[in-house]
Amino acid sequence: MDDSQLGTHISVGEALAAGMTREDLRRDDPWHTPFWGIRSRVEVTDLRRRAEAFIPRMPDRAFYFGPTAAALHGIPIPSRKETVALHIGVPTGQRRVDARGVVAHHVIIDVRDITTVDGLPVASPARTWCDLAAGGLHRHEVVAAGDRILWAAAPLGTVDDLRGALSRYEGRRGSKLMRDALPVLSAGSASPRETWLRVLLIDAGLPDPEVQLEVLNKWGRLIGHCDLGWARRRIGIEYEGEHHRSDAAQWAYDIQRYREMEQAGWIIIRVTAADFIDAPARSRIVRQITATFSARVRTFGVG
Repeated sequence: MDDSQLGTHISVGEALAAGMTREDLRRDDPWHTPFWGIRSRVEVTDLRRRAEAFIPRMPDRAFYFGPTAAALHGIPIPSRKETVALHIGVPTGQRRVDARGVVAHHVIIDVRDITTVDGLPVASPARTWCDLAAGGLHRHEVVAAGDRILWAAAPLGTVDDLRGALSRYEGRRGSKLMRDALPVLSAGSASPRETWLRVLLIDAGLPDPEVQLEVLNKWGRLIGHCDLGWARRRIGIEYEGEHHRSDAAQWAYDIQRYREMEQAGWIIIRVTAADFIDAPARSRIVRQITATFSARVRTFGVG
């Protein structure tokens, strides 16, 4: 039969009902078998494709959950929490999804906390934040996930959304961690490492750093932005990812920008991945920034 009108991912039962034979489905071209009972026209090579491919087997009230929901929303999670398995939740009392390659969950969840991403049923960004916090993330990782949800360039939700989800989740694992994280969240942080550094500085007792702060010269012209810092102290902190070194144009731009900032009286502290490699390295960079801040207080006064 002509199978061109069938979807990209179909169940074997749907294919047979449409007139295909089992011999048709055993052909290598065009069919792949990402899961038992599923045939796909495309090779399923990443998590989003896996999530799309499993839809013909998803029960009506099931939804993608936890790490899978985070990946579909684009919420960062640490590499130790990444998984190729699909995490699928169903409301408590429903039959769990039983399939190879699936981690099944019974979930107490409000209907307001289930949404869709490109047609896929998934726990909302705010509820996913709660589930990640309950899943063993560290404080800075919970803050980084919240920062991504609020990120002004492409927000997934609001502080009120997070508070609302937390109120419906209150009393369960991770609740205190989220309550403590809420006041620290920022819509300006552009990467998990920037968030981690900000949390390290706050937890070291420094005033909350400004995020994406403007650096002006003495004539009031904008020189550029720093990832973090304190404008009144003229301290800017830049997290330099690999592209800052590997991209020659970016490297040249950075050098010129930092030169102009220093000429305007700013101290620029550049932080790299090496400063996060272990606890001693993190302590060293925090001590450096703290010492710089203290010296600036002596220079500019306490106010």
